[in-house]
Amino acid sequence: MTDFIPANHPNRPGTKLIGIRFITIHDTDNPSPGANALGHAGYLKSSEAAERFVSWHFTVDDTNIVQHLPLDETGWHAGDEDGPGNSSSIGIEICENADGNRSEAEKRAAQLVARLLEQFGLGIDAVVQHHHWSGKNCPHILRERSGGWDGFIDTIKHCRQEA
Repeated sequence: MTDFIPANHPNRPGTKLIGIRFITIHDTDNPSPGANALGHAGYLKSSEAAERFVSWHFTVDDTNIVQHLPLDETGWHAGDEDGPGNSSSIGIEICENADGNRSEAEKRAAQLVARLLEQFGLGIDAVVQHHHWSGKNCPHILRERSGGWDGFIDTIKHCRQEA
């Protein structure tokens, strides 16, 4: 489903990506009930998100994938200003809302990543953590769970084989 940030919002810069070379994985860092993909779509259109200059391409929960930006536009999600994280990366946030199923959200995110890798002709090494760009402990759930990141990468590989 698409629910784009309006073109005139400060957190939608409208600049074109310099080429899609990476897919950056994040956790929403919002465990509140109701902080699902649709809730984050509403947040991205809020004055708070506009003032913080934050945006990303997709939010994924256990039942929905919501696209917030066109795939050829820059999002502000990597924490590296005009660096390659923001200028050549698609940002994906995985929900961690208490009333959702995190395992299903991760599976849905892995399926999305597999499709995007195929669409843009990228290898699995193009999938990076937010931590890669900024040093932030994100995606913290995958990073802190034993085998979490490697398991997520394995699920993406499995999804690619099924396609």
